[in-house]
Amino acid sequence: MVDKQRLIRNGGSAPNQRARRLCLDALEDALGAIDPPKSLRAWLRVKQGRLVAGDLSVPVPKTIRVLSVGKASVPMIEAALGILRDHVVSGILVAPKNEKVPKLSRQIQVFHSAHPFPDQEGMRASKQVTSSINRMQNDELLLCLISGGASAMLPAPVDGVSLEEKKKITQELIRSRASIHEINTVRRHLSKLKGGRLVERCRAGTILSLIISDVSGNVLPDIASGLTAPDPTTFRDAVNVLKKFGLWDVAPQSVRLHLGQGLRGQILETPKPGNRIFKKVHNFIIADNRTACEAARRALQRRQTHSTILTSSLDMEARSLGNLLASIARESERFDQPLRGSGALLLGGETTVEVKGSGKGGRNQQTALSAVERIACLRGVVIAALGTDGVDGNSPAAGAIIDGYSMMRAARLGLNVWEFMNRNDSYSFFRKLGDNIVTGRTGTNVGDLYLVVRAR
Repeated sequence: MVDKQRLIRNGGSAPNQRARRLCLDALEDALGAIDPPKSLRAWLRVKQGRLVAGDLSVPVPKTIRVLSVGKASVPMIEAALGILRDHVVSGILVAPKNEKVPKLSRQIQVFHSAHPFPDQEGMRASKQVTSSINRMQNDELLLCLISGGASAMLPAPVDGVSLEEKKKITQELIRSRASIHEINTVRRHLSKLKGGRLVERCRAGTILSLIISDVSGNVLPDIASGLTAPDPTTFRDAVNVLKKFGLWDVAPQSVRLHLGQGLRGQILETPKPGNRIFKKVHNFIIADNRTACEAARRALQRRQTHSTILTSSLDMEARSLGNLLASIARESERFDQPLRGSGALLLGGETTVEVKGSGKGGRNQQTALSAVERIACLRGVVIAALGTDGVDGNSPAAGAIIDGYSMMRAARLGLNVWEFMNRNDSYSFFRKLGDNIVTGRTGTNVGDLYLVVRAR
């Protein structure tokens, strides 16, 4: 965490500084708990000639092919290759754009793909993945290492829909504040690999997926749009999502044509739950938002701060969450509950933001900004919001931290909270205040963390 001591000093008063330290220490422990190599090594091992993961134990096959894709793809494949170092492994790494990749086996093809909107490198990766899994044999094993961002990084649009057309409809869904489930319902039905299509195409006898989840509730079809999971949604559902947000009539003609053909049964549906093709698939969640929340709670408990996890599957609008966190802080100050004395409340999940302005920032800083005015003058109370991938929206920050004196400090600098809020410029507000939380890219992603900490 960059300049942690400055973030603590910004609290001013001793109670505020104590609360900030507790909060930041807890966030650091949370990030440590979802470290991809640590998580992978806890789940995957080779023992007496058998490959063991969770309750799966199979003889190590002569050939193992690996597909690692997502924000944590680089550290995940490094850890996997270390575990499987005595065996023949080949495969594909789809790494985030601009991420440095260490020297790997010559049998690993490397692609650098964009997120959140797909690019041509992602297209090249998708074509190579499709070709590779088509050539696999029944005596081979496909090891999938999946993490947040994989859906955009492996676009694989269906024939007839261009990458730009798929990108456009994804952008419009995100701007419309569609939920991740709604976005992925559409993406699954415009993809050659998602919604279980990868399993449908793959000829391997066993598919093992180790997954770092960035989706609230760990809904498998929504993590990476369900590369190795059955799809419970239909073409009708995808059309209804677009109609719900007023996007059906403005969607690219190719998108409407493809989904319309699906509605009429001219295109086969994605494979559904109960389909026998999934008998060879073993999906395991190896780290998720709950993992991070539990680690933060333990860190606070060790520091004699009673802590409660309210939820790790939150899904709501950023401003509304900021208002909720602020109301919890005010209620605790007035009635000594739900936070009694020194205490903390933890929430995990993901929010949405309606983008109206052209400023810098993301949902976490927007959440914190919406609470600044509402906790003004409270003493010893801190609210923090953090994206576990280290990137909040289009900014270099991961999130922000505020306390009861943040409003006063902003006023002294002539900063108007609502002007920054309305132009979606939360990053600039907190940069001027010195309260951005900057971690750099963490190499993992399990969604977002929110803390209300009270210190006495």
